[in-house]
Amino acid sequence: MRKFSFGAKVFCSDGECGLLTHIGFDSTTRRMVAIGVKQGWLFGRTVYVSYDTVTDATGDGVQLRISSAELLASKVEAQGTLLDSKSVVEHAESQAKGALLLIAIHPQSGELAYLVVHHLRPGQDTLITQDFVSKIETGRITISVPEATLQTLPPYRPDDELQREVEDMLFDLTLLHVDLAGMHIRVLDSVLYLDGNISSSLRGDIVVDQAMGVQGLLAVKNRLIADDRLAGDLALVLGRDERTHDLPIGVYPKLGVVRLSGAVHNAQQQQAAEEMARNFPGVRSVINDLVVDPKADMLHVMSSAEGAEAEDKVPGSYVRHTT
Repeated sequence: MRKFSFGAKVFCSDGECGLLTHIGFDSTTRRMVAIGVKQGWLFGRTVYVSYDTVTDATGDGVQLRISSAELLASKVEAQGTLLDSKSVVEHAESQAKGALLLIAIHPQSGELAYLVVHHLRPGQDTLITQDFVSKIETGRITISVPEATLQTLPPYRPDDELQREVEDMLFDLTLLHVDLAGMHIRVLDSVLYLDGNISSSLRGDIVVDQAMGVQGLLAVKNRLIADDRLAGDLALVLGRDERTHDLPIGVYPKLGVVRLSGAVHNAQQQQAAEEMARNFPGVRSVINDLVVDPKADMLHVMSSAEGAEAEDKVPGSYVRHTT
């Protein structure tokens, strides 16, 4: 999302060029059409430019594709329904009012995504999604949401603050230390996205359960790929492919790094197994320990996961799944 906070710095293509003072909306389509930029301090002039000049908007400021000179020369009039730092957000059901702090926009369409409102609920900032917005007028936004629902909305917290708390929480869980290297954790618009690899489905569930306790997160999108599931799914694919279905191949993942162990009849089958593994979703890399043995017809259930030896041994540290 592009996030616009009143008073944020505005940067033209050649450097800082003012402060964000106004946002103009088409109240019918709920699309942003313009922004107002104040140049200079105190009695500085406010200049309006169309939304299509915006290339990005974050907590660090608003980026424009035009130069300072082009901004100064802008002849764009104040467009649409204007909102500024004095705009109020009113709850239709209770008439409670709060101050508009931040507006988030879908980057491509310019459509409203959500608002952040101060003191709509006493002493806190609240995120209000666009589906609760019933009317946008100059200086005022009206929201319609059941009182019971409003009272259950979590307080809004910036993404970087939420991410730090999630990372600290996961680090404090000692059993997850081995998994952190394979995980990618990111909070965007108060939603936690979990990507990458984890050693087991159970640990993935633990991560989600712990993250849901972080106040301010709206949702957790768990896209972690567990080694146990990866091993089973990849072994199933190898077992169904006509090139490898009758071969004694073992699959041993470790945070997405897959070791193939066992035997194949020829080099072509060895390469085919590796290619299938490399192209399988969730596999980060492949260690091909398959040996070519024209007489191979079984995988010893106790053979080591660390290599392709045929003799029975005490199992290695990897979970065993075979085709």
